[in-house]
Amino acid sequence: GIAFLAMLSVHGFSVLILLLAPASLAFPSPPSFRVLAANTARKGNWFGPTCPRWATDEDDSLDANDDYDDDDDDDTQIEPYGNRSLAWTKRYRRLNPYEACRKRVLRFGHRSKDDWDEAVSSGQLGAYVPNRPDEMYAPEWVSWDEWLGLMRSYEDTRHIAVNVLGLRSFDQYILFVRSNPKRAEGLRIPVRPDLFYKDNWRTEEDFFRRQE
Repeated sequence: GIAFLAMLSVHGFSVLILLLAPASLAFPSPPSFRVLAANTARKGNWFGPTCPRWATDEDDSLDANDDYDDDDDDDTQIEPYGNRSLAWTKRYRRLNPYEACRKRVLRFGHRSKDDWDEAVSSGQLGAYVPNRPDEMYAPEWVSWDEWLGLMRSYEDTRHIAVNVLGLRSFDQYILFVRSNPKRAEGLRIPVRPDLFYKDNWRTEEDFFRRQE
């Protein structure tokens, strides 16, 4: 070790000073990975933006802080869902609101309440859909037909077309549903009422309540 130091000293005095310097000054130890991860994760700029974990009926992840209360639903009467706490129910509703959940349900393509019940019993609903949406979303609940996106009855569709939308002909109806597909889907009216309601359909004049 001494010869090595002496030889290096011939080539440069600064090297000798560096080698004799305390190791803590020459080579400061890097922060541990655990400390780095904790600091950066707390700032939210290392692992990417945080994404809330939506809970399901069987998920206990929202039970950790049951004392937490949310004021988002103060204007509506929220009841605890099943055997869950009120805080858990409010938190679930905030992370998984009615319209977002219903959009997923519409993609399932259930054609009746019986289809829904079968999907519930076989566990096919997926992770983010409650088994009893009429209870979870009681303040927003309209009907099972609305929840499943089932088409309205013939008379309901005719009432909406004539009295709500002010349509007066089949051509106007077709133009509306093709120009406003999202609104037509929300209203739950078919693209071709003459085909969808073939057992009830008589004539265009009858549907739009025009005199023949």
